[in-house]
Amino acid sequence: MKAYHFNYKDLFRAPRLAFSIQRIWINGTGLLLGYLVYLIFSYLSGIVGGYNCTYIWSKFGLLPCSFALYVPWYSTVIYLIGLALFAAIIMLANTAVSRAVYMTLRDELFYTWTQAYKFAYKKWISSVGAMITFVFIIAFFVIAALVMGFIGRIPFVGELGTVLLTVPYIFASLLLLFILVSFVVGFFFVPAIIATSDEDALGGVFQSFSITYNQLWRILLYGIFLLFIYMVGVFIFAAAFKMSYNIFISLFTLSMGDKILQLQQQALYVIDQALPTVYGWANLLPGELGKWVYLTNPHPYAPDLGSLMLVSGYILGIFLLFLGGVVVAYGEALWNSGLTMVYVILYKLQEKENLLEREDEELKEEEEEEAESTAPDETESTEEPTSEKKAKKTATKRKPRKSPAGGSGKK
Repeated sequence: MKAYHFNYKDLFRAPRLAFSIQRIWINGTGLLLGYLVYLIFSYLSGIVGGYNCTYIWSKFGLLPCSFALYVPWYSTVIYLIGLALFAAIIMLANTAVSRAVYMTLRDELFYTWTQAYKFAYKKWISSVGAMITFVFIIAFFVIAALVMGFIGRIPFVGELGTVLLTVPYIFASLLLLFILVSFVVGFFFVPAIIATSDEDALGGVFQSFSITYNQLWRILLYGIFLLFIYMVGVFIFAAAFKMSYNIFISLFTLSMGDKILQLQQQALYVIDQALPTVYGWANLLPGELGKWVYLTNPHPYAPDLGSLMLVSGYILGIFLLFLGGVVVAYGEALWNSGLTMVYVILYKLQEKENLLEREDEELKEEEEEEAESTAPDETESTEEPTSEKKAKKTATKRKPRKSPAGGSGKK
């Protein structure tokens, strides 16, 4: 096993840990599934709210948001359900990629993405249940405060009771603030907690409370440092893709001529229509950084294209969207790799125990299954000679049967 510092130096491993087909694939499939669920519920929310698909597409493209529309409350509920399902799927994928990273840190290099997803699926109740537990705890305090507020409306008793209980109310509010902070910490760290220490839902909640109470300053410092690594890593990854794309277009222009430029114009037009808001986000980056990772300006529709060229332009645009999704998946994998490393560090500093040397239940079960699968063969090979010996002894000891009359059986 590699030597670790168990401090901020280990966080530099995150970009390299994330730069793996396995980790990008795990987060990519999770993001795709969660995004499809979010997209369906978002468009359904807008349609129920009275908007047609054409208007929603022209305004948002592939990134709809009901909060930016004037919709009735039931449309907002539909959108929130889709958002909650999206968060649950992302939580599942994050648990899987954290598990894969944890096994890599343990030098279990043959741990597959299917094993990671099986572990995450087995633990999905713990991952989602931890967040639901936080929600119920917060809801209890909020409902209790509302009830006490309604009691405060009672004449004489309400005013006097509220004043006398001011100090307990403030301490209860302080506790609620701590729970809210722990909820935010748990939202990021629960996948890493479950993946590394194999906790259940209550264990994930307890560990979130524990690291929030004991090491909040380390969480803040490591979080800021990891955010910096994340931005640099994703920017370099996206810039590398952008440079590779430019090299591809430049080389093909030499031999293919204007045809590749027409396909490019149509493909970039497709991206502009599909992601109208991302262009504005890229312009928010300081200086000229936006042009290194995204489009420099909107692209018009390519005129006078044949049907085959038009279809090819759309296909190229879809492929470019796919490559953009790979960049997003890498960023998600980098973030989860860093959070997994941060939790291993925090646990080591707090509990004085190295999670990377801890006995893992999944690996233990695999070893037992392998032992059981090989045991029958060994048993058969050792038991066969014994059974043969017993049969021979029985044959030699066996005597001729006597007749009922007591004779030898001969006439």
